[in-house]
Amino acid sequence: MSCFIFDIDGTLIDSAPVYLPALQQVLHDYGYTPTPEQIQTAFGMTGWEGLALCGVQPEQFEQVMTSWEQEAYRHLDRVLIYDGITDTLHALRQAGHKLGIVTSRNRSQYQNGFVPLGLSGLFDTAVCCDDVAAPKPAPDSIFAVLERVGGSASDAVFLGDSPYDMQCAHAAGVKSALALWGSHNPQLQADYRLTHPRELLDVLQ
Repeated sequence: MSCFIFDIDGTLIDSAPVYLPALQQVLHDYGYTPTPEQIQTAFGMTGWEGLALCGVQPEQFEQVMTSWEQEAYRHLDRVLIYDGITDTLHALRQAGHKLGIVTSRNRSQYQNGFVPLGLSGLFDTAVCCDDVAAPKPAPDSIFAVLERVGGSASDAVFLGDSPYDMQCAHAAGVKSALALWGSHNPQLQADYRLTHPRELLDVLQ
């Protein structure tokens, strides 16, 4: 493999313990009562899709989204980078591989909720949901990464934790790798099933 593409939430960082309670609290404040399953499923989607799944009325999307982001960013210091991620990214870069990000976050959420954690400088490019016409699970985001770094689908792998990530990889014709350390769907089918980030280095062999 020459190109390694990563999801963010549940793959690079353990953000669910911060973002899910924040979402639940904000929805409660606005009078919505989604199920725990809806809250969990919403986290793997774009923000707008997630709010719609939780029953938020379209005219309140922007207001609820802003409140959710503000509540989550207040606790950004509690978001942890998964053990082994930083070392693995450095090893891949030192070996000359291209690194990209494909995320359901929009550009603002990427800048405000991910960049401050200090990992973004290790990547050659990042494609957010509002950078493409059709975000995950459509393949557009992966195609955009490959175009930017000069990579090919036959020589790329996409590491993620959700069904949308696996579907995106399949649609783009790249190898899929399931991050079991962050996945709430360990039964998902993938070309590689990894229990620790360093196992990604085995894909090179």
